[in-house]
Amino acid sequence: MGLRKVGWVGALAALVGVLVGYGGALHPAGDSLAVFRVPLAGLAGLMLVLLRRPRRRVLLGLAVVVLALVPRFWAQVSGVGIGSVAATALAAGQAPGQLTGQAAERAVLTIYQKNLLFNRPDPKPLVADIRARSPDIVTLQEVDGRNRAVLEALQQDFPYQQYCDYRAVGGTAVLSRWPAVPGSALCAYGLSALQVETPGGPVWAVALHLRWPWPYGQAEQLDGLEPVLRTLSGPKVIGGDFNSVAWSHAVTRVARASGTRRVGREAVSFALPYGGFGVGIDHVLASGAQSGTIQILERLGSDHRGVLARVSVTP
Repeated sequence: MGLRKVGWVGALAALVGVLVGYGGALHPAGDSLAVFRVPLAGLAGLMLVLLRRPRRRVLLGLAVVVLALVPRFWAQVSGVGIGSVAATALAAGQAPGQLTGQAAERAVLTIYQKNLLFNRPDPKPLVADIRARSPDIVTLQEVDGRNRAVLEALQQDFPYQQYCDYRAVGGTAVLSRWPAVPGSALCAYGLSALQVETPGGPVWAVALHLRWPWPYGQAEQLDGLEPVLRTLSGPKVIGGDFNSVAWSHAVTRVARASGTRRVGREAVSFALPYGGFGVGIDHVLASGAQSGTIQILERLGSDHRGVLARVSVTP
C-alpha cells in the first residue's frame, strides 16, 4: 500500500472516529470515542492536508477540525454539552458575589470535587488544601482502606459524612459542614447522597463515580442510576468523576435525570495515560443554579485534578 493510500485510510479512520463520537445516544462506544474527538480530528486534518488537491484538502481538514471543536466550544460558553435537557438555566462566568436582589437570597455553596486515587501515597496535602479552601460540601471518589484517613482527618470540619463502597478501586463519599437531614443517606450504583440543611434550605449533596463508557458498563450503570436520581426531590449539587467529557451523552443523562446542569466551563482535569492528552471528565452539576464558576486545582498526589465549584442554588 502506497504512502498516499495509507494517508487516506488513516484520515478516513480518524474521521469515522470523530463522527461515531457523536453517537453516544445510540451506543456507549460513542461516548468513549468522544473523549478522543479532538486528537482524532487533529489526526484526520493532518492526514488530509498531506494528501493531493491542496485547496480541497485544506478546506476538508479545516471542516473536520471545526466539526470536532464545536461541542467543546459550546461546553465552554454554555456549561453543558450539546443535546442536554436541563431543568434550569445556568449563567456561566458570574461570581456568586455579583448576585443581587432575589438571587442573593439563594443558597450560595462551594463544592470541592476530587478523585482521591485509590492508592494515593499521603493524604495530608489534600486534607490541608480542603481545609484552606473551606468548602461547604466535599465529593470524593476512589475512597478505600488506604485513603479513608482523609474522611477521618476531616471529621471535625465536616461532621456529616456518607460513604458508600463501590468497586475495587474504592467507593464514593460526600462530606458536609451543614447538618444532614435524618434518614436521607443513600447509596446506589457508585453514588453517595446526603440531603443537608443549608442556610437557604435543604439541598441534596451527591458524589458520583461513573465507569468508563464502553466496553466497561457505564450505560448499564446509568440505567440503574437514573431512577434513583429522579427520586431525589428538591435541589441538588452533584460532584463526580464521570469518565466522560462535557459533551457526552452520559453527562446529558445525569443532567436530565437529576434536573441539573453542569457548572462552569469545560476544563481539563485528567491526562490520558497514553500521550498525556488532557480531558475534562470531572464535573460539578447543580439544579436551580443562577450562576456558577469552577476552578481547576492541583493533583495533590492523585491522577485527577480537583474541581472547586461555586454555585447559587435555589432551595
